[in-house]
Amino acid sequence: MFLWASSFVSAKVLALYINEHELVTYRYLITTLTMVPVLWALKIPFKIDIMSFIIATISAIFLVAYTKLFFLGTDASTANFSGALITTLMPIIVYVILIFSGKKRPKTKDWLALLIGIVGVSIMINIWQFKFDEVLNAATLLLVWAAFSFALLSISTSYNEKVNPLSFSFYIYLVATLLNSIFFFDIVNGSILVMDKYFWFNMMLMSVGSTTFATTIYFFGMQKLGAKATVYTFLVPFFVILLGVIFLGESIHISTVIGSTITIIALLVINNVKLSDFRL
Repeated sequence: MFLWASSFVSAKVLALYINEHELVTYRYLITTLTMVPVLWALKIPFKIDIMSFIIATISAIFLVAYTKLFFLGTDASTANFSGALITTLMPIIVYVILIFSGKKRPKTKDWLALLIGIVGVSIMINIWQFKFDEVLNAATLLLVWAAFSFALLSISTSYNEKVNPLSFSFYIYLVATLLNSIFFFDIVNGSILVMDKYFWFNMMLMSVGSTTFATTIYFFGMQKLGAKATVYTFLVPFFVILLGVIFLGESIHISTVIGSTITIIALLVINNVKLSDFRL
């Protein structure tokens, strides 16, 4: 969770060097290459059927959209705000989509939790300080769409039932790299080979640390702990806020902390999570 949270801080730094199109290609190219030895070491086959590859391609499209929106939104705001907003809003969007698709039958407590979640997100963006047309400024809109894209990514990947999750992720990263390189990529900020150590540290942290390594550990956790492992994702907003303060000198806004806490409580209620679930 700590490494996932670090991607928001790294995005803020990398925005000083490259644009969103370069980020997607460089990040997922590195991730794809570093996934190969992981799959080999774990003896996970690369084999994938046509239907699973189609699902991976659709997921890759959502991943490209999410990465660019999150990168632009983080650059236009702060790392702690963007991280807190995306990671708390995304699960709510997923739940709402499942409700309207008929895959979820919400109980009264679920509707109440969603209402609490909306209140939490409203507090995070200081909704009371703006006029109606100012609430969704450019940065917030980008982050909301990023959360929506990631929600669609989460739903699309759930349709994979035949391929190992790590192998499936490899194809998502591979397709994302190819699609972005073919349709969007253009070197406008010079070769990354001449970039300084700060660029490479954050690029490797985002590509290998928060994607290859963190994703591998997460899937291992899912295999060992089952659905119980997902409760630890609720720690991400707090890690993002902490990292933003330590490494970027960002201020901690009480509205972000309170809003994140309220929204996470709502998510815990929706997912029927108890405090005992955080024990190994």
